[in-house]
Amino acid sequence: MKTIFVAGVILIAFMGHAAAQCPAGVPPSPNCVPPDGPGWRHNMPAPNTQPPAAPRPVWKSTWGAIAADGPNAALGTASGAKSKRVAEQIALKQCRERGGKQCVLDASYFDQCAVMVTGDKNYIVQTAVSIERATDLAMGRCNERDTGCRVLHTDCSVPVRID
Repeated sequence: MKTIFVAGVILIAFMGHAAAQCPAGVPPSPNCVPPDGPGWRHNMPAPNTQPPAAPRPVWKSTWGAIAADGPNAALGTASGAKSKRVAEQIALKQCRERGGKQCVLDASYFDQCAVMVTGDKNYIVQTAVSIERATDLAMGRCNERDTGCRVLHTDCSVPVRID
């Protein structure tokens, strides 16, 4: 009986040690997790780390232009063009197609808005970050020099997201 008791104590003493043995190729750890396993401490994110920031969007500018022939009441406009040159060509061509004989390029702009305000004697073209801002500026300038000021044209050429 004494021999069985001693054998039992020895077995109990070595049971915990035997349970902590990991298979070959797995470093010793309390849970015997393989190094490529999701719970291994080197595969866990560091505490208090933030995920990488999302990439910022990439924007491409677009162009607009306004051309006019005041005496012949012809107006040509462009917006959303890929370049300044293209926007200007479109506006001048449109002005001529609408009866303009001496079309003049009044404004080229990118990533903003433009308005044309006309009075009884003159017209004003104004660009700004918004139609409201451009209108306020143009109406103020028109009312200083003319009467019967009113908005004739508004448009915006906004950037386009490419990524």
